Amino acid sequence: MARKSTGFFAIHRQQGGAALKDMFRRPLGNFLTLAVLAFALTLPCTFYLMAKNITVVADSWQNPSQITVYLNNKVSDSDGEAFADSIKKWPETESVRYISAAQGLEEFRSHGGFEKALSLFDAKDNPLPAVIIVKPAPDWQSDVQARALADKLGKEPLVNEVRLDSDWLQRLAAIQDLAITLAMLMSGLMLFAVFLIVGNTLRLQVLSHKDEIQVMKMVGATDSYILRPYLYVGVWYGLIAAVIAWILTAVVTLLLDEAVAKLANLYGSNFRMIGLGWDESLIMVMLAAFLGLLAARLSAGRHLKEIEPV
Repeated sequence: MARKSTGFFAIHRQQGGAALKDMFRRPLGNFLTLAVLAFALTLPCTFYLMAKNITVVADSWQNPSQITVYLNNKVSDSDGEAFADSIKKWPETESVRYISAAQGLEEFRSHGGFEKALSLFDAKDNPLPAVIIVKPAPDWQSDVQARALADKLGKEPLVNEVRLDSDWLQRLAAIQDLAITLAMLMSGLMLFAVFLIVGNTLRLQVLSHKDEIQVMKMVGATDSYILRPYLYVGVWYGLIAAVIAWILTAVVTLLLDEAVAKLANLYGSNFRMIGLGWDESLIMVMLAAFLGLLAARLSAGRHLKEIEPV
């Protein structure tokens, strides 16, 4: 039993090494094939990284559920403060902060960078309305409950407009869903392209060795024995192309990291581009090898059955 096992593994090791050496005997043609496969694998990896980083950014932001209430311009400070005090007594609210029109103008002047433009307005010509910042109670911070509270505030007679500050999170979630869908679609298309490229390449190799295959079948070689080297070629195509695609994806990550860092700094964030993890890289390599094996089995195996000894 031990000798049979040793012989079995020795044969596979020999055929696998022979298939790799045979690939290097035709470096130009195989280089072009590997380049196409590598770029076909790099594209879905890049889309996956885009979806992965967008998901990380979206998950890092928690829904603030902060409601901004804009009062009518004709509302006096006393009425606005009284209205804010009444909102504090609502069970749906946790904290309420009233910002008068004058305070809003001063904050905008100090943080907005429009000091010269705003200096043209005096207290009487202040175009900004009074604002009430409402933070819902812990039990009212879900999207549905926060929107219900915003609708309730919008029905008050002193209120001109109500904005829920979590609206932009919904837009970010929509972008996240779009990125994930696009990544899945492109990944499926490119992986299918890898399957077709490997299958067509091995089909041409089988046809080019038609005479040799006929001679081997005449001396009693089985289809599985003849097919085995082509299976190894398909696996080698997938493995080598996956390694090249991993390197290209790492280069893309490094090139995008600086641009992502500049964009994150504008929003006061220290976020940096996240590349492929070791588990993700291993899955990508295994998937590429499996696609190469499957393409070789289906394409080369079918054409081998069609070749009969003369």
